[in-house]
Amino acid sequence: MIPYTIDPYLIGIEQFYSLTASKSLLPGRIALKDEMEGRFSIMNKSGIENLGMLLKAFNSREQVQLFAKTHRIPQEYLFMVRREAGSYLARPFPLKEFPGVPFEYCKILHILGLRNTREYFEFAQGENVLYNLSQKSGVPVARLKEIFVLCNLSRIGGVGPVFSRIVYETDIRSVKEFAGIRTGSHCPRFNSVIDKRGYATARLSENDVQYCIGFAKLIVKIYG
Repeated sequence: MIPYTIDPYLIGIEQFYSLTASKSLLPGRIALKDEMEGRFSIMNKSGIENLGMLLKAFNSREQVQLFAKTHRIPQEYLFMVRREAGSYLARPFPLKEFPGVPFEYCKILHILGLRNTREYFEFAQGENVLYNLSQKSGVPVARLKEIFVLCNLSRIGGVGPVFSRIVYETDIRSVKEFAGIRTGSHCPRFNSVIDKRGYATARLSENDVQYCIGFAKLIVKIYG
C-alpha cells in the first residue's frame, strides 16, 4: 500500500533545499531564503541527512536553541525551517472540502469510516475495492474513482482541496501525470479554471506550479 504522506526519512536534505529554494514563500517565511545555501550545508554537515532527521533534531525549543548556539544560525531561522519541513507532510482533510463532491456521498463515506483524504486514499487502493464500496454505499463507482483521484492529487505539496479540483478539471488524473506536465503550458489552464469556476483562491504563478511539479516528481521517485 502506498501511504498518503511521504515518509520524511525518504526526503533528502538536498531535495528539501531544492524544493524550498524554488518555492514562492509567504511574507512571514521569506527570510528562509537568507543565506540558505550555507545554512543548509551546515545542517547537512552536522549529520542531518533527511527531513525525518531534521524534524527529530529540531523537535523541541531546547534542541533548536542548542543547535543555533553551536552552529551560529539564528534560532528564529531554525524555527522557520522546522515549520517549513512540517509542511512537507501531507495533512489529511475531510472529503467534504473538495468542491463538487456531493455532501450526501461524503456523509455516507464518513459513516463507513472513510472520513478524510488519508483514510480514503489508503483504503481505496487495490483491485475491485471501489466496486465493492459502491455496492455497499450506493455511491456510483465513477464518483468513487473521482474522489480517489482528488485524494491522490492532494498528496502533492501545495495542492489542497480546491487546487485538486482545478487539476482534475484539466484532465490530470494522477500524481505521475502531474509530475510530467510543463509549467508554461499548464499554469494558464489552471488559472482559466479558477476564473471560470470563481474559486476563492489566488491566481497561481509559474513558481507555485513549478514547486508542485517538483514535489510530484519526488513522490513518483519514491513510490512510483
